[in-house]
Amino acid sequence: MEYILGFGSPHRALKAEETLKKAELAFRLLPVPRALDASCGLVIRVSENDLEGARSILEKAGLKPRNIYRKEGEDYVKV
Repeated sequence: MEYILGFGSPHRALKAEETLKKAELAFRLLPVPRALDASCGLVIRVSENDLEGARSILEKAGLKPRNIYRKEGEDYVKV
């Protein structure tokens, strides 16, 4: 299962990307899915296995995600 972490701004998403790279955690930086927002922005996608690790790493770095969504088929459910 996939999870999408939203940060509210591209700048914070890029900082989160840098933080997760340093921690060597598996993730992908992606454009915000249109189903969530029509604006151009960035999100981080992680697997279910990496979700808690990513949250912990990001919170310690002061980059707590604003929103977390679970992908279910073509839909996104806020967690």
